[in-house]
Amino acid sequence: MSIWLIEPRDPLIVRDGRPFGPNPGARAATLPFPLPSTIVGGLRHKAGIDDTGAFDRTAIARVLGLTLRGPLLAELNEETGAIKQFLFPAPADALVLDPLDSDKRPEGEQPHGEVHVRVQRLAPRTLSGAPKTNQPDGLDLIGPPKRVPNKVSSKAPRFWHEQAFMAWLTAPAEDATGPLRELGLGAMESDARTHVSVQSETQTAREGALFQTQGLEFTWRDREAAKHDQFLTRRLALAAAFEKETQPYTPAPFTGGIAPLGGERRLMRWSIVDSSLPKPPDGLFDVLIAARRARVILLTPALFGLAGADHPGKHAAYRPPLQWIRGGVVATLKAAAVPRAQVVSGWDMNADNGLGKSRGKPKRTRRLAPVGAVYFIEWSTNADVLAWLNATWMQNVSEDEQDQRDGFGLAAIGVWPQSDEEQP
Repeated sequence: MSIWLIEPRDPLIVRDGRPFGPNPGARAATLPFPLPSTIVGGLRHKAGIDDTGAFDRTAIARVLGLTLRGPLLAELNEETGAIKQFLFPAPADALVLDPLDSDKRPEGEQPHGEVHVRVQRLAPRTLSGAPKTNQPDGLDLIGPPKRVPNKVSSKAPRFWHEQAFMAWLTAPAEDATGPLRELGLGAMESDARTHVSVQSETQTAREGALFQTQGLEFTWRDREAAKHDQFLTRRLALAAAFEKETQPYTPAPFTGGIAPLGGERRLMRWSIVDSSLPKPPDGLFDVLIAARRARVILLTPALFGLAGADHPGKHAAYRPPLQWIRGGVVATLKAAAVPRAQVVSGWDMNADNGLGKSRGKPKRTRRLAPVGAVYFIEWSTNADVLAWLNATWMQNVSEDEQDQRDGFGLAAIGVWPQSDEEQP
């Protein structure tokens, strides 16, 4: 197997929806992480290049059939550039809290500059009494195992280390305190640059025409260690599988090298490495088949149904169907832990703009189920659980087939442990 690595040479700009025009003081802000549509658009463009180096518009239908799985954040070996580990978005069923003083190790036993956090597992809980809730669709309530006075940590990592994430899939602790450094990394660094518009006639600055761009840096620095005169960095990149009919695909005109991506055409180093997206931990599927219940965690945003009068019969966009069919097998959705929605738009290059030319037009804005969203599911006693798991692990689970090909809804699966505790 092979996957693509995209390592930005310059800060990567993946624009949000705010206008950015030729106005003094304009700012081009960036999203905190690129959407799959940005990455698949860059790869499909390279798959549609003709012999002259220009994009062949007759290839649009062909390249739209190519599939992306990703992107995931990857840490690279500083010397060889090989993938050292994958970094996964923080799961929404992990509540990261600041520890109380009693949770911390004694001062003499705590490494210099080490920060600890407390992690509680959120799960469907049974409330005492006969409570009434406004939960939609009859889904169960999500809660921690017990109430604690700790505050939500402002240092909660946005990306989890591969070892910590896989442990969360296979054996999530109800309530545990440990070093933040072992859990994951914070948000990616951003780089803001101020520019000036230049007059072509005189090659001098245009009066008052300053503007600013903000991009993502892919060299991570440990800010906590820096406070104690330690300089620790990590080399990061984007990793994604690009496929044609489930097989790895390399565009004939482009097999790697330096090429632009995103806003301002910032330069990236594109390369193909002999690797694959993570496989399930040993024995995980056996445990899930025996338990007949699981958690599905989104690693890229997903596009599910749309609610509203304009879309009769469609369900809410934050979740999959209550009867979720994968691989021809039905799983029943019991609960969901979903952070704030993301949104996506884009540009449809093949659409008629109404002027008789296929110059394209903006795509409609849609709500996404965000990365880290967790869905709790169960299977009936006669369901082929293995077929459901094989159709879902590291596959795109969005409902529309084209959204799946565009990379939306990459999923991982973990255990849903039994818990006898009730939320007071």
